[in-house]
Amino acid sequence: MNFKDMQLPLSIKTTHANPVDEFFVPVLKLAITYDIAVGYFSSNWIRDAAEGIAHFAANGGQARWIISPELTKDDYEAIKLGDHGEIKPHILDDLIDRSFEKLFNNLKENTRDTLSWLIRDGVMEFKVGIPINKLSGIMHAKMGCFRDKEGNIIGFSGSYNLTAAAITNWEKIDIYSAWRSEESSLRTQEIIDEFEVMWKREDPNLSVYKPPEVSIERFIRHTSKAPRPYIIIQERPKLRVPEKFLSRGKLRPYQDEAINNWFKANGRGIFAMATGSGKTVTALSAMTQLTNYVINNDGKVVIIVSVPFVHLADQWESEAEAFGFNTFKCYLNSQKWLANVQNALSNMLLDITSHVMLITVNATFLNEPFQKILSGISSTIVFVADEMHNLGAPNLRRLLPSKAQFRLGLSATPNRYKDEQGSQALEDYFGATVFKFGLEDAIKHGFLCEYFYYPITVELTEFEMEEYIQLSKAISQAFAVGDNSDKDGPSDKLKNLLIKRARLISCAENKLPKLLELLRKEEDLKYCLIYCGNTIKDGVRYVDNTLKYIGNNLKIRAGKFTSTESKTERQNLLKRFADGDLQALAAIRCLDEGVDIPRTEKAYILASTSNPKEFVQRRGRVLRKSPGKKYAYIYDFIVAPNIENINASGSAIFNSERNLLKRELERVNEFVSLAINQGEAYKQLGKIKEKLHLLDL
Repeated sequence: MNFKDMQLPLSIKTTHANPVDEFFVPVLKLAITYDIAVGYFSSNWIRDAAEGIAHFAANGGQARWIISPELTKDDYEAIKLGDHGEIKPHILDDLIDRSFEKLFNNLKENTRDTLSWLIRDGVMEFKVGIPINKLSGIMHAKMGCFRDKEGNIIGFSGSYNLTAAAITNWEKIDIYSAWRSEESSLRTQEIIDEFEVMWKREDPNLSVYKPPEVSIERFIRHTSKAPRPYIIIQERPKLRVPEKFLSRGKLRPYQDEAINNWFKANGRGIFAMATGSGKTVTALSAMTQLTNYVINNDGKVVIIVSVPFVHLADQWESEAEAFGFNTFKCYLNSQKWLANVQNALSNMLLDITSHVMLITVNATFLNEPFQKILSGISSTIVFVADEMHNLGAPNLRRLLPSKAQFRLGLSATPNRYKDEQGSQALEDYFGATVFKFGLEDAIKHGFLCEYFYYPITVELTEFEMEEYIQLSKAISQAFAVGDNSDKDGPSDKLKNLLIKRARLISCAENKLPKLLELLRKEEDLKYCLIYCGNTIKDGVRYVDNTLKYIGNNLKIRAGKFTSTESKTERQNLLKRFADGDLQALAAIRCLDEGVDIPRTEKAYILASTSNPKEFVQRRGRVLRKSPGKKYAYIYDFIVAPNIENINASGSAIFNSERNLLKRELERVNEFVSLAINQGEAYKQLGKIKEKLHLLDL
C-alpha cells in the first residue's frame, strides 16, 4: 500500500474531524520521510500520534523538523545584535537549551522515552528557526510534506500547529496530493522548495540553527534508562541520489561511466571533469553506491572529504545532506566539531550509526586534532579530495591518509603547474585518471554555454617599457650566473625579479582605458565580471583602483569580491549581481575555485597567468548556464611588449621574451580553439603573433 491508495480529503477542519486521527497517523504509517516547519510544537502531539510515529520509525523513516523555541520578548531582545536583528549565537544556544530542557522535563515518562529514542535513532532531527532583519516573535510557518517508498508526495499547510491544544481550537489544514492535479503538484513542490530554503539557512529573514549538542545529548542519555518503544522492522532507507540531480530518473550516462570506471579500478582514481559538469554529484553518487554496499554487508564506513576553501566545504555539506549522508563540518570552531565527531564515531562503535561523512578544509586536515581523529578510525575509510591538485604540495601530500582503502580525486586540472613531482605523487596516491570530461565535452553536451572570445592587446607605456627591459636584463643575468640552478628552485633574488616583472604586466597602465572603451560600447551594462590581479600599486590594491576608475568614469554600480569580504557580504554581492542590481563585479583569485556566478555573461580578464588551472577554471565559471543566458563573452587582455626594443637589448633577452610570450599565446590559443568566433579570433591571434614577431610559433 502507498499514498495513492489512500482517500484523503482536500482539507480538514478541527470542527469536523481530528487531523491527527484522520491525516497524520494514517499518512505516517506509510511515510519514509517527513519534513515540517511549525511555529508551535508540544510533546502531547507525539503522544496522540504515537501509533503513526511507531510505524514511521519501524519503516526506517527520517523526519526533519524546524520549530520555534519558546522565547519571551526579553529573550528575543537579548539575542539580537544590531539594527538588522542578527543573532548572538552564544546567548541563543543557552536559550534554546533551556527550551529543550523544559520540553524534556515536562514530558510524561512514556512520551519522553519515545522522543529520546526517535532522536537517538536519527528518526527525528530538529532545527530551530528565529526571525531576523527586524522581524520579531516566532516562526509561524505551518507546512510540511511526506514521501512514501514509491516517491509519492503529500504536502500540507494551514493554521494547524502540532500541539494537543490545536485539536480543540478552530483550525484548518489544506492537503495536497502531488499526483492528484497539476495545481497540487505545484503546491507540493512550493512547500518542498520553501522548506529546503529554510533548512539550508538560505531564507534571508530566518536564522535556522541546530540545537546545542548538550540539548540533544540530554535525550540520547535517557535512552539508557528505557528500552526502545518500537521495533525497527526495516533497514534505514538507503542513501539515494536526489531527483533534482537526475535526468529522467537517472544519472547522465557519462556520470555512470565515471562511477563504473572508478569501481573497476578498485575504488581508486581521479575524475578530471570540467567545471559545471557535475563532478561533485558524480562523486557523491559513487559514495552513495559504495556506502550502501558496505552497510548492506554489515560494515561501517567513514568518508572524509577535504577541500581547499570554506565556501566549497559548505557546498559539499549542503549537497551531501540532500543525498542523506550523516555529515559533520570539521572546520572553523574546533571545540564544537571535535566533540560532535568523537560522539559520532563512538556511536558507530555502539552500532547506533553505520556511516559518517567528515567534511574538512585542507588547512584543518593538516592539523593535529584532525590527524589524531583519523588515526583512531578502524572502520572502512574513503578519502575524497576536491580540487585535489592543491594537495600535491610536500607538506600536504605527506599527510594523505595511507589507511584509506578507497580514494577519489576531483579536479578540472589534476596536473600541478610546473610540478611534475607533485603531480606524480598525487597519481601514485589516488591512482590514474579513470575518467575525463573536459570543457569541450561539457559545451558539446549542453552543460556549459557556448562563448565568443576576443583577445585584446594592450601596449606598455614608454616608461613601463623601459622598466620592463631593465627587469628582463636583470632576470637574464640571474639565469646566466646560475640563480635558477638551486634544487629548491629559483633563488630569492630571481624570484623577486620575476614577481616585479609580473606585477608590471598585471598593472599595465593602458589596461583600464581599454576596459573603459569596451564597457562604453555596452547598451545594457550588467552581468559583467572583471578579473583583476592580486597586486598593489602605489599602496592601492589594483582591484580597488579598477572599481574607482570605472565608477568615476561610467557611474555604474560595481562591487568587489575578494578574500577580505565576509561570507554574508559575499552572498549579498552575488545575489545583487545575479539580480542585476550590481552591474559589474571585480574579483581576484578567490573566484577561481568553487564559487559559482552563473549569471555572468561578460568576463574581462585583466590579469592571468599561463597556469592551466587558473584559466581553465575561470573559463568554466563564466560558461555556467543560467536562465536568459545564451552565450558568454570573454575579453582577454594581453600585454604586448615592444619586441623591437627587446631585440635591440640582446639575443639572450630576446629569446627569453619569446619563450615567455609563447606560453602566454598557448593560453590564448586554448581559449580560441573552442570559441564560436574561432575564425575571427584566430585572425586576431595572427595579428598579435605578427606584432610580437612570433609567427613561427
